[in-house]
Parts: sequence; structure tokens; C-alpha cells
Amino acid sequence: MISVVVCDDHGIIRSGIARLLEATDDFELVASAPTGELLLQAVRDFTPDLVVLDIRLTDCSGLDLLKQVLAIAPDLRVVMLSMYSARGYIEKAKAEGARGYITKECLDEELVSVLQAVMTEDGFISFRSAEPEKRLEVDIDLLSSRELEVMVLIASGLTNAEIAEKLTVSPRTVESHRASIQRKLLIRTRAELAVVARNAFLLE
Repeated sequence: MISVVVCDDHGIIRSGIARLLEATDDFELVASAPTGELLLQAVRDFTPDLVVLDIRLTDCSGLDLLKQVLAIAPDLRVVMLSMYSARGYIEKAKAEGARGYITKECLDEELVSVLQAVMTEDGFISFRSAEPEKRLEVDIDLLSSRELEVMVLIASGLTNAEIAEKLTVSPRTVESHRASIQRKLLIRTRAELAVVARNAFLLE
């Protein structure tokens, strides 16, 4: 069984990856970390075989953290996870010692296959969405955890009042979050917001 630690500051992403790993016979999730500090502690405590690391965390850069992780465990295989598919990011991750690179648009089976390939092959493995680069200009990592939660609920078809009741906040607060989401992602409508959530595989 391949032991895995996942580090991403969005709980929904961590939960989604955890579900994927639990459904396989090859991988065992031993720790899930929302920050770089907790990832480093998990690497020390669990000595995992594989780390899936978000390239952009709230408290630090995933690429900077990659160096620290490999300093602790030089033989550890690290796969970077990102919304960005630009070649520059991929080449930098490779140069810093990552063994793989996955965009958050990848399909479930593609994520698992890349993780399997990273553990069985010696070369650098990457999967980039076949969609045009323009699609990846939407940077979901700009959203806070609460904004991400609100976006998923909006994309699921809930009204502001329903979301407010579910989150125990006012409808005005929900509307404020929606406006902030659209401003950060440079989108104009709820329909576009739903497309972004769907393309990022945030919906069940």
C-alpha cells in the first residue's frame, strides 16, 4: 500500500482527493494538511511514499515548500497540484524536484493514473487539461475557503436565502461573497460561476 499525504488549503479539494484514494487498492491516505507547517510535520511523523501538494497555499508557496519537504525526505515522490497548466509552472516544479504535475481540471481516473505512474516510473509525469489555455485563466485558488463553499452552493442551484440559512449568515453576506467570487474570477453571471465549479470538479 502506497502511503499518501495531501496538502491543499481548500477542504473540498482535500476531501475529493481523499475519496478518490479510498476507492483504490493502491493508495492509503495517512494525513491531510491545510498548511505548509502541518505538511512538514506530517512528513516527519508518517514518512509517506507520496505527497500531493498544492502549488499555491495560503501560508506559503507550494514550490518553496517542495524544497523543504525534499530536504526532510529526499526520496519522497511529490506531485504538484494546480489550476495552472502553463509550461513555466510545470518546468519549475520539475526543476525543483517534483515527480509529477496535475491540473485541477483533470478527471478522477486521470488523477489516479498519474499518481500510479509517478510511483512506478522514473521520469517526470504531468497531466494538463486538453481544454484551451483560456479556461485556465480562472484561478480558483484566489478564493477563500468560505467563498469556495458559497460558490459550490450557488453552482448547486441554491438561492441566496437557502445558502444563508445553510451557513447561518445573512442573505446580504452571501451576496457579498458572490460578488467577491465573481470579481476575483473575472466572471459576470451565476451561470459562468456554475461552469467554473463544474470544470474544477467541485460538484458531486
